[in-house]
Amino acid sequence: MDRLDGKKGFCDATSELVIASYHPHFGEERPLVGRGGSGTIFFCHCSLRCVFCINYEISHEAQGTPRTIAQLAEMMLRLQDIGCHNINVVTPTHYSAHIVLALDIAARKGLRLPLLYNTCGWESLEILKKLDGIVDIYLPDMKYASGEMAVKYTSLAPPDFERTRPDVAETYSSADTYPELGKMGLLEMHRQVGVAKPAADGIVYRGLLIRHLVMPNRISGAKEIIEWIAKNLSKDTYLNIM
Repeated sequence: MDRLDGKKGFCDATSELVIASYHPHFGEERPLVGRGGSGTIFFCHCSLRCVFCINYEISHEAQGTPRTIAQLAEMMLRLQDIGCHNINVVTPTHYSAHIVLALDIAARKGLRLPLLYNTCGWESLEILKKLDGIVDIYLPDMKYASGEMAVKYTSLAPPDFERTRPDVAETYSSADTYPELGKMGLLEMHRQVGVAKPAADGIVYRGLLIRHLVMPNRISGAKEIIEWIAKNLSKDTYLNIM
């Protein structure tokens, strides 16, 4: 999908960077927040589009403001100036190229905070490998053990999607690959940054932290996911069961 040509993928984003907000966030995991907060930047649009998303206005409706890469870099520097412990990019996948370019600008202007990649967990291995050495902290969801449940509760297509964008409409049903791609992504993230271990000040500066939302009627497959993490990553993996 050539978004530089104005086309939209399933995430409903073009190449234009759209940001909902940026600020210190104190609702993240404690080792990411500390006293100064996590320097959170909320990007609009999403490649997974869960039907139960708590940020629906941002992920589905894209209620945000178009920004330039230079402005994104300034946001990062501002979050550092006010005492945040990291730069937390939320739903970053479809804007990963923009983020890397902004990081380059910000680093040359003095940015020293770790980059936290806060993702739904449905990632491309190609993109993840390109982020090796750039991302310091990975914070993915692992939402489903079952592809059937992934299809049922995610991939809520944009309005009139199948008629207006038939070239990418097949993505609507490809969420059945979520468990497989999610596990592959976790393995790659773990390879890059390892287990998250708080420093002496209690803050995590590098490592993998995983989130899993337990849903009713075994929708999420919590037992299977926890067992897979313990067997394939490490029993010391930081896992936030929500």
